[in-house]
Amino acid sequence: MKRAGRGWFRLVAVLSALVLVCASCSNAVSGSPVPGTIPPLTAAESINQSLLNFGESGAVHYKGSLTSASDEKLGFEVTVSAAGEVLGQITLSDAPANILVINKTLYVKAPAAFWAALRGIGDGAGKGTAYADRWVKLPSVLLGVEFAEMFTPDAVSQDLAKQPTDGEGALADRPKSTESGVEVIKVPLDLGTLYLAAQPPHGLTKIALSKYGKTDNTRVSDLVVDVVDTSANSTAFYTDLAAQAGQLVSAVDALTTVQQGTHRFEGCGAESCSLIVEFTNTAKVPVRVHVKADWTGDNAPLGACEVQVGPVAPGQPGSATCTINSPEWVNFWQRAHSVAGTHPWNAVFAPLVLAEAPDLEQVTRQAQAKPADPKERRTEGSHYVYVINYGGKVWKYGVVASRYWRDHATLQLRTCLAANQAVCTFELVTATDNAGSAYALENQLVQKYQADNSGCPAGQWVSCKR
Repeated sequence: MKRAGRGWFRLVAVLSALVLVCASCSNAVSGSPVPGTIPPLTAAESINQSLLNFGESGAVHYKGSLTSASDEKLGFEVTVSAAGEVLGQITLSDAPANILVINKTLYVKAPAAFWAALRGIGDGAGKGTAYADRWVKLPSVLLGVEFAEMFTPDAVSQDLAKQPTDGEGALADRPKSTESGVEVIKVPLDLGTLYLAAQPPHGLTKIALSKYGKTDNTRVSDLVVDVVDTSANSTAFYTDLAAQAGQLVSAVDALTTVQQGTHRFEGCGAESCSLIVEFTNTAKVPVRVHVKADWTGDNAPLGACEVQVGPVAPGQPGSATCTINSPEWVNFWQRAHSVAGTHPWNAVFAPLVLAEAPDLEQVTRQAQAKPADPKERRTEGSHYVYVINYGGKVWKYGVVASRYWRDHATLQLRTCLAANQAVCTFELVTATDNAGSAYALENQLVQKYQADNSGCPAGQWVSCKR
């Protein structure tokens, strides 16, 4: 009890001393308040913001050229989504090809000249003929470039952000030039040059790199490419992708083959003729086999026949019967029996293994996506739509495929503050489990802002049509 009492008296004594000392203090502050100075953005900060904006794109259109990992010169014009779907065209040795990537799998449709020029696809005079003008499932390593991984907006953004550059001074003070009719600022990197729009928010418009990529199999060189954000057209992109992907039910698997056996003609007469092709499934899985034969008679085309058989079990034999009954065959047969002389005919064919048709559920969902409804606000999902504001005005809208969207938004507050000389804040608009719905909402919000204000939000690059 005595210890408690001494402790209590000490506390009172200290408090009394504090009161006596502060009794003569004043709350008045002399002088006038001076607002703090907000330093302008450095070039490095502006560049980082530009790359961050680019990484938020739902889809980007690329047009340019590169040298593949297999040392082949490729021209390309493709659109790549944030999820890694790809749709477009490439050119090899002046031969064009359509490409698409779904579920990380590459499919190519090209004429025989393209397949003849591509390394790793057989040899011989007839190389590429069997694959001509049909969709082929192809390993990206044979193409020598991985569009689905290397050219997603976020992958490009992160890779470029790691490359050292001169970040001193203000970006706007640097020399300007014109590329493809757009005023730009060149940003030198260790491995090349970035081209940013001269006007804020300095969107990325072109990339020129001596090397790009991480793995030996897909590291490219001499990359020169114009880039355009096409997030506002994401729904149309997925609609086109779904339409072309519907043709993949008959795509050929370039890496799986069967061992061809004997072949013969059978039942040839005035109305038709059949080609019998025998084969053995040497793969470790059941396969479906497709045979297409192009027929000629007296060195003139007679038409084609197609047949699909299977599935054929591993190690088992199979056969396919391909029958032609075209008017050209009928005329040829009549001529061969009425005109004296030799009338040879033949059929050019190859038994090809069909690839498994891809699952198009996600592509279809994106194609049918409607804008997420901010009135039914969600706080959890796969994609988050957010807004950054300043002084009651919108600075930009964004989409992030991460539950750490707050950290992502926080990184941009310094840029917003310096650009507007006003305090900036962010908030969640809504979350959704459909990427297409997220980008459709962002596009809707940007379009409404444009209609109300005759221009995009000051910090907006993605989904802003200029």
